[in-house]
Order: sequence, then structure tokens, then C-alpha cells
Amino acid sequence: MKKLKNLLLLCLAFTLLLTGCTGFGDMIDKLFPPTETDGGAAAADESPASSVSQLTLDEKLWQMFYVVPEALSGEAAVTELSGSLRQGLDEYPVGGIILFAQNIESRDQVAGLLSDIKASSEVTPFLGVDEEGGLVTRLSKNCGVTDNGNMMDVQSADEAREIGERLGAELSELGFNMDFAPVADVLVNKNNTEIGSRSFGTDPEDVAQKVAAEVEGMQSMGVSAVLKHFPGHGSAVTNSHDGTSVSQRTLQEIRGAELIPFESGISAGADFVMVSHLSLPNVTGSETPSSLSKYIITDILRNELGYDGIVITDALNMGAATVYTPGEASVMAVEAGADMLLMPENLKEAHDGLLSAVKAGRITEERIDESVTRILSLKREMGLIP
Repeated sequence: MKKLKNLLLLCLAFTLLLTGCTGFGDMIDKLFPPTETDGGAAAADESPASSVSQLTLDEKLWQMFYVVPEALSGEAAVTELSGSLRQGLDEYPVGGIILFAQNIESRDQVAGLLSDIKASSEVTPFLGVDEEGGLVTRLSKNCGVTDNGNMMDVQSADEAREIGERLGAELSELGFNMDFAPVADVLVNKNNTEIGSRSFGTDPEDVAQKVAAEVEGMQSMGVSAVLKHFPGHGSAVTNSHDGTSVSQRTLQEIRGAELIPFESGISAGADFVMVSHLSLPNVTGSETPSSLSKYIITDILRNELGYDGIVITDALNMGAATVYTPGEASVMAVEAGADMLLMPENLKEAHDGLLSAVKAGRITEERIDESVTRILSLKREMGLIP
């Protein structure tokens, strides 16, 4: 068959050259459609949806969790692939792992840990870190990653793009494929302490240009960007790490300021949006954290802004979220439209709560499939899975 195919190809090519015809590729494709023996298995078999269908419900749910390595190993501080971490990766095949200061000792150590995690995972997890520059940097001291200074001091979109490119290149060299940056918050309230100089500034349009540029720069280096902290945390005074954080801003006000950089970052192709725990009672009608609010995630982020990438919550072990049990917080976040659940206070309780909700019919498995399809689609696009 192959000899006949090659002979026909030569004849067709010669004929097309003589006649000046075009469409050679289309003709060949029609005559010899891809088959499994030719190395061209049907595209449907390689689609993310098909991959989701091959996972058990339990495997799907684990893909929706993004955790610190200690949540898998039970150790106080993980700096290498121990036997307990390897076992945790087998038992709890989570979708993402984030490193903090306790996991970071040196450049070689971090690179080795990330490499070992990849090698020990059946489905490569997203591997992330908070590396914003300025107040929030995990890698500049021990790993040779550039300290880019406060984002408030960035002078132009070109400089923001350079920061994104540099961060993307340096993190990728270490083995990370995701950075929890840029901060897309507009500093509406200058007394805000949670965001402060982490923000690009007080002017929504200026912040928007810099956010989009950093997203483009970072993702051009193969590292996913995370827009945070939707729908904008720059107006609050209290810190959501410590407890409930409330802003009295109206929907009209946030449309005119806070949402503008997120719209810009989404247009730039940001792979992730992180939703904060900020409560906006004049927008939602309650003090439910944004991370657990269907109005914020589905109505505004998905429907109004048209975002179809991965939505991840802010850390669910923060004070503003721990007023709920780990199981209930996870269920509420998924009902609201979140795809990934960051750092629940108790991983097993969070997973079991979600599993129970699906089995009881509170959440459909089709809803779970939507999120897992987004997760696996991006992993395939990034080359993390075949």
C-alpha cells in the first residue's frame, strides 16, 4: 500500500506541476485520509472532551484542586520528592501544585523538585508560584530570578511586557508553567494594604495596558498568566487573609474602574483568572465572597466579560473563606462557576464534599466535565499532556 501511495503521489505531483493546478494537499487528503496505521488517529480521540470521558469521577474532581505539596505528603515542609509525596501524587492526582517559601532553598533544588513531580504524575499538574515582583516574590533571593520591583513603579506597557517576558523565561527554566501574576487590581482606595504597591496604579486605563502587556510577555514564554484578584480588590480596607473583606462599590463603579484591566487581560489571552474573596453587597445583594458568588463568576466574568478560560479561586484557607467548611466552600465555588479550587483548608474534606454533592445531584457530572475539559484543554495546548 505504501509503495502504491508513493507512486501515485509522484504521478499527481508531476501532473499538477505541468497543469499549474493547485490544491495538491487537499487532493492527497481526500485520496488518503488519515488512519491509525498512518499515525493519524481520529481527531475526536485526541480531544480534551474525549480525555475527560476516560477519567473516573474521582480523577476529574482531583484535577480541580490546586494545592501546596504538603497537602499531599503530610510533611511540614516539602523540598524534595519524598516517599510520602510520591504516594500523595498517586492517591490525589491534583490538577495543580503551588510552591511557597518553605519549598524553595536553591535553584537546583527547585528545578529538581519540579522535575520529579512531573515525572511522578500521570497527568502533569500546573506548577505555579507567586512571583509578582515587589512585595510578593518567592524566587529572587535563592533562585536567581530577577527582582522586578514594585509594579507601582513600572513606567510603561513596554516595561510591563519586558517584565512578563523575563518572568516567563526565568520561571520556565526552573520548570514552572504558571505564575500567579499579574495583579490586575486598580488601587481605588489608597489606604488599601492588601494590594498597595502590588498594583500598577490608580488609573484604570493605564493599569489595563500594563496588565495586557505583561500577560502577552509572560505567555509568549510558555508560562500561563493569572489575572488577579477579580473583580478587583483595590477598594477594600480590610485584608481577606484575616477575615471577611467588604467593599461598598456598586456595579456601575466597578465597571468604570476595577473591571477594565480584567477586560484588557482577557483580550490579551490570559489563561487564568483568580477570583478574590472580596464581598460586594451592593453588587450581589449579600456578603458572600466573590469566589463563591455565581453572580460574580458566571454573570459578570463569564457572561458579561465573555471569559472562557480557567477560573481559579483565591486560596480557600484564607480567613474570608474559612467561615465555611472546606466541603461547603468547594461546592459553592463550583456552583458559582469556578474550575479550580486553590488551597482548601482541608483537602480531603473539600474533595469529599464535592464528591457528595455530585452523588446527591446538587452538582451534575456534566458541570464537572465543563471545568475539567477547560483544564485538560490548556494542559494539552501547553504540551503538558499528549
